[in-house]
Amino acid sequence: MKIISDYTRDTASKKKNRGSYEWWYFDGISKDREYSFVIIFYEGNPFSRRYIQALSSGNNYKYQNAKEYPALSISIYSKGKPVYYGFCEYEAENAFFDSEKIKGKAGNSEFSCSIRNEKLIYEIRLDQKLPSGDSVKGTLKFTSDIGDNLLNSKWLDNHTSSHIWNLVQPQSDVEGEFIIGGYLPRTIRFTGQGYHDHNLGLEPMDNSFLEWYWGRFHFEDSTFVYYIMKKKSGDQFQAWHLGKNGSCVTIDNTFDLEYKSLNLFGLYSSRKIVIVGNGTNCLVQQDQLMDNGPFYQRFSSSIVMKSAGGVKQTRGITEYIHPGRINNRIFWPLVNMRIVYPGKKSHWVQQSPRLYRWTW
Repeated sequence: MKIISDYTRDTASKKKNRGSYEWWYFDGISKDREYSFVIIFYEGNPFSRRYIQALSSGNNYKYQNAKEYPALSISIYSKGKPVYYGFCEYEAENAFFDSEKIKGKAGNSEFSCSIRNEKLIYEIRLDQKLPSGDSVKGTLKFTSDIGDNLLNSKWLDNHTSSHIWNLVQPQSDVEGEFIIGGYLPRTIRFTGQGYHDHNLGLEPMDNSFLEWYWGRFHFEDSTFVYYIMKKKSGDQFQAWHLGKNGSCVTIDNTFDLEYKSLNLFGLYSSRKIVIVGNGTNCLVQQDQLMDNGPFYQRFSSSIVMKSAGGVKQTRGITEYIHPGRINNRIFWPLVNMRIVYPGKKSHWVQQSPRLYRWTW
């Protein structure tokens, strides 16, 4: 995997290879720790049953192209429990991701980037309605110093790769509002800290890696980010402790995955991650499931970090993906309940406000 931190490369990429995918990921945790969210714009939804079927159906190139499967997932949590979840795929004509400017659109929701007074500002406008009658509208603004993103020379991995991970905005101030309608309406005025990265894969996800652990934690004066990619050819691992003053400590000596546990779908993931290197010792506890499925999990997790600066503790967002299980047709009925596909009648579970919540 090629690792960069360069906001100028946050535009859409060419994806000529079949099975390619690209996503723009945003998350945030409120100052009082009550609310958190994850928003992902996709051009080429790697979790799409439609996309996977097209890739195995023959030589019709058009329907094996990432542009045919744009999507948007929105997850909003209160104390680690979902209060809104929507994962909608759209027809190609209802989405656009710009290759020259940093902006994208899926359905009626969109994001864009601008620079004002030496600040890097991402703005997101949300407008999503589900067959259940649930809906969300909102606006968010992610603001960081441009200097926070000039870490490319320290991080750039120059080998060629079919997967590029761009840590665009590792730490930012976030403010905005969510207006949730439907079964349990509420308005959330959000102020907190956020994170944004950009992933590009030039082949089907399960070709690249077997498992993926990722997480990020904001302390008062710094941010900790890690990833662990277990590949068919071996493991790739790195972590970074980023100071708000622009400092960057790379942590890449060792990691341990401990206390593995099975979920109801047979997904086997670790609950304890130990990361050590460059005078830093981190213990991550994935102790609260926020999203739990057959090939993907999201956690509200705790971290204890020991370094020369002392001992720090906080909570953050972590994830686990086992991409090989995406192609297992036994799980597709569960996926069909969660993802709203275009051009057809929605799943009967998605049409019920109460039953659809069971899939959250």
